[in-house]
Amino acid sequence: METNPSTPRNDQSVKLSVTVKSHLKRKYDDAALEKIAAAVKGWKDADAKRGIQTVHVAVDDPEDKTMKELGVTPVSEITSSKIKQAIDVLWTKLTPDYLVLFGAHDIVPMFVVTNPTDLFRNQDDDKTLPTDNPYASCEPFSKDDQKSYLIPDRVIGRIPDMVSNHRDTGRNGDPAWFIEYLETATKWESKPDSFYQEPYVICTDEAKKAGMKCVRKAFPPPNLPPLICPPDSDLSVPRDRLLSPLHMIKCHGNKKDATFWGFPESAQNREDRCAAITSATLRQLPYLEPSTVVAAMCCYGAQIFSPKDDDTWPLASAYLRKGAVGFVGPTMMAWVGLDDMSAADWIVTDYLRRVLEGASIGRALLESKQDNPGYTYEHGQVQGPEEEKTVIEYVLLGDPSIHPVSSVPDCANELAIQERRQRRVARAMVAAGIRDLLPTRSPATPEEENKATEVFASNILPISIKNLKGFSIKTNAVRVQRVDTRFPESPETKGPIQTRRSLEYYWSGERDRIGHKQLCLLKVEADLQGRPWRASVMYTS
Repeated sequence: METNPSTPRNDQSVKLSVTVKSHLKRKYDDAALEKIAAAVKGWKDADAKRGIQTVHVAVDDPEDKTMKELGVTPVSEITSSKIKQAIDVLWTKLTPDYLVLFGAHDIVPMFVVTNPTDLFRNQDDDKTLPTDNPYASCEPFSKDDQKSYLIPDRVIGRIPDMVSNHRDTGRNGDPAWFIEYLETATKWESKPDSFYQEPYVICTDEAKKAGMKCVRKAFPPPNLPPLICPPDSDLSVPRDRLLSPLHMIKCHGNKKDATFWGFPESAQNREDRCAAITSATLRQLPYLEPSTVVAAMCCYGAQIFSPKDDDTWPLASAYLRKGAVGFVGPTMMAWVGLDDMSAADWIVTDYLRRVLEGASIGRALLESKQDNPGYTYEHGQVQGPEEEKTVIEYVLLGDPSIHPVSSVPDCANELAIQERRQRRVARAMVAAGIRDLLPTRSPATPEEENKATEVFASNILPISIKNLKGFSIKTNAVRVQRVDTRFPESPETKGPIQTRRSLEYYWSGERDRIGHKQLCLLKVEADLQGRPWRASVMYTS
C-alpha cells in the first residue's frame, strides 16, 4: 500500500518529481504514456526499497491525487514561474530532500534569464541563459533580481526525454528516452570509490596545463594525466577509455553539435579538428559501465535538442541512454582556463570530488555551486560575472538522489535520515549567507574608465597576456565597473557591516580557430585609484 504523500514515514527521505501532464499528452500517444507510467512505478518501488519515498506529481492536472491530498492548486498557465510557485507550495508541505524535473524543457520549461556576461560589450554571444537554478532556490523568482536564483539551496536534477522537432504536430514521441534512463535509475547500485580509480579525462591540446590541474583537484593520487585531443597515439585509446565509469571532458562544443572535439595549437584547416567523443561512438558502444558519472566543461555540453538522425543525438542524451547515472554540464557557452583553472573548471572538479566522497550526484552539484562563491569570498576575492554565469547555466541531467559511491550509513537508517535533514538546513543557511555577500556592481566614473590603458600596461599583466595572441584585444575597448562587496567585520564581535570597494576592468577579444569562434576575457581588479591588484584570463571552450 502506497504511503500517503502528506504523511511521509519518519524513516524515509522524500523525493519530489514534477511533470506537466498536458505536455506529455501532446507529445506521446496513450500506449507510450502507459509505458512511461509503468517505468515510473518501477522507479518509485525501487526507491522505496532504498528508503526514499518518491512523490510523482503532474502540477497541471486537476485530477492528480497528490495535488488534491495536499491541497495544492493545479497550474493553469504552463510557465516556468507558475510551475516554480507550485513547487514552492509542495516543498513546504512535503519538505523533500530531492527535486526531479521530469521531462526535457518542452515538458517542464526551463527558466530563461539574463546572461551576466552579456552586460559587457562583445564579451559573450549568449544574450540569455536557459537554467534550472530558480527551481533549486527557495527564494521567490524575480527576473530583475539575480540574487533570487543565483545561489541554489535545493538538491535538484532533470530527467530529460528527447525534445520534439518543432515541426512535429503528432503524438509521436519516443518513450525509450524516459524508459531506458528510468531503468538505470531503478537498478543503480553504489560502488566503492576504488571503482572510479581510473577516470577517463580528456582535454584539448591548448588546455592541457589546466587539464592536469583539474585532475589533481578532482581525483586522489595517483592520478592519470588527461588524454589530449587530438591524441599523440592511436585513436582507439580514447575509445577504449570510454568504458571508464567516470568521465571528465574539457573539450570544445558547439550549439546543436553531437561532438566534443579539439585541435592542436598548430591547426590551420578544419581537417585538423579531432573528435574526442561523438554521440555516434557512444551509441555504438555495447554499454557503459554501471554507475557511470559524466561532467563536462564543453560549451553547450548539457544542451538537449531535437536530433537530425540517430548519429546526431545530443551527447548528454546519448550518455543517459547508454546507462550513465548523470551528466553535469552547461546549457550555453562555458568559460574555462587554459593554463590555470577558471569558472567551469572549478564547478566540474568540485562536483566530481564530492561524488567520489560519497555525495549524491544532486548534492554534489549543489555543494559545488555553493562552495565555489564561498571559497572565493573566503579568500578575499569577488565572484565575477563569468563565474555567476557558470553557476546559473550548469545543470544536472539525471536522478539527483543517486549515490555512485558507497556511503557508510544505510539509506533507511534513522541517523542517516537526520543527517540528510541537518545537511539540508545547513545548506539553506550557507545559501542565505552567500546571497548576503553577493557584490553590487555599478558604472565607473569617466576618470576611472580613463585609467584603462594604464591598467592594461601595468606590471601585473605580463603573465596574463601571454595567451592573448590572436584575439585582437583593443585596450580602449574596455568595460569598467565599480564593485561593492559587503561583509561583517567580525562574526565573533558582531561588528558593523563593512564594504569592500574595488574596480573591475574587462577586455574581450575573439579569434577564429578553423571555423570555431573562441572568445577570450581578460579581467583586472584594481583599487579605486586604479592600481591593479589581481588579473585573470579565461576563454570559451
